[in-house]
Amino acid sequence: MLKRTKIIATIGPSTRSKSAILQLYKKGMNVVRINMSHASQQDLKEIVEIVKSINKSQTCAIGIMIDTQGPEIRTAKKSDVLELVKGEQIILSSKKIQDKKKSLQIDNLKYVKGIKKNGRISLDNGSIDLKIARVFKDKIYCDVLDNGQISGRKHVNFPGARINLPTITDKDKRDLKFAALLGIDFVALSFCRTKNDIDDLKKILKSCENQIELFVKIEDQQGLSNLEDIVNNSDGIIVARGDLGIETDITNLPYTQRKMLKVAAKYGKKSVVATQLLESMIYNPHPTRAEVSDVANAVYESADALMLSAETGIGRHPFACVGYLKDIVINAERSETLQFSSLTKQKSDWHILASTSVKLAEKINADAILVLTRSGFTANLISLAKPKLPVFALTNDSNTHSRLSICSSIQNIHLKFQTNHEKTIKSAFTKIKKSFNLKKKSKFVVISGVFSDVYADAIQIRFLN
Repeated sequence: MLKRTKIIATIGPSTRSKSAILQLYKKGMNVVRINMSHASQQDLKEIVEIVKSINKSQTCAIGIMIDTQGPEIRTAKKSDVLELVKGEQIILSSKKIQDKKKSLQIDNLKYVKGIKKNGRISLDNGSIDLKIARVFKDKIYCDVLDNGQISGRKHVNFPGARINLPTITDKDKRDLKFAALLGIDFVALSFCRTKNDIDDLKKILKSCENQIELFVKIEDQQGLSNLEDIVNNSDGIIVARGDLGIETDITNLPYTQRKMLKVAAKYGKKSVVATQLLESMIYNPHPTRAEVSDVANAVYESADALMLSAETGIGRHPFACVGYLKDIVINAERSETLQFSSLTKQKSDWHILASTSVKLAEKINADAILVLTRSGFTANLISLAKPKLPVFALTNDSNTHSRLSICSSIQNIHLKFQTNHEKTIKSAFTKIKKSFNLKKKSKFVVISGVFSDVYADAIQIRFLN
């Protein structure tokens, strides 16, 4: 059975080889993510080359996403593993210090403003909380509230404080320009706060030859307060539950997630749920019951894709993790969703044509939908309607081929289009028959451009020979 919800897997030390990425793909991964907080440009180049090499021999292309580092505060890269004990005191500093008390070096600490006594600091996505006891110019004395370990390059959050760094840092600009030259498909913009951040990102990528879709990560209260404006001006939204669950009230996170997914549906944008989906599988071979239910809930909320982070980046069981995620998704997709797609504003005749095609296919009990698309425009609109049956989207454009990897319900296939429209459709059926296990006489709703080279303008009912 083909799943509708797409899987994004972060590539890291556990999965950086060609054999590992290919295995992730075979287990159900659709898009690779490279987190530029941890990866170098050389790492990025190597991963992109591996993925493009794999795509040459696969029917459905793997998409490539980079995640900008953004204005984040982390523990210093070369920090030793530090054992923290509840009740003891620790010093946070922008530089390494010699003190009898335990200390932790924090990068970019000078940009954190509004730190106050009795305030809270969270380490490693909420794993360890600290209470601020005293604040000096270059040192923060904290009481440890939780037992745990902390090491280098871990998130440090200061709820309620201001981070006086631009959303797109100089490092991000260099990474973005380099990634664009490599031909990536998606950018995930970390800590997006306002529409202006998206405008700045578009300016940086303006000269890029290939179209790159822009996803925004809402990770703090400011981003949430500008949610609708941000979503409306992006290609998709990522519910980044790590920082979001710390910067806002964690008990309100399920409500916030649902609200964000509804807003994405309202404006016809893609949605991704990320962070701690199968966190226990970083170390354990099986997920917890609560994790399975959490993933299923995201499917019920009609998320287009689910993103794995440390589970596949540094985890001990990356392939089992993707396999479990795929199985959970397929089982959850048997149930009814919350129908957020009904909130989508129909912006044009083409939106209506796409949604009508999906309704027709479901009404006549079609086995699948076939769409011929050059830019991906029509396929995106069909995906937006959240069809329950498979959609085979065939394109003659290699960039469109990989960008469709993140669209829910879509099987993205490359096909050389012919001048004769009927021959192209027959060729499409031949390729589908060869690559997928479909029975003879399968009923298809075919959406294509008979009279237009740009838009789909015809709907047909055809049968697989």
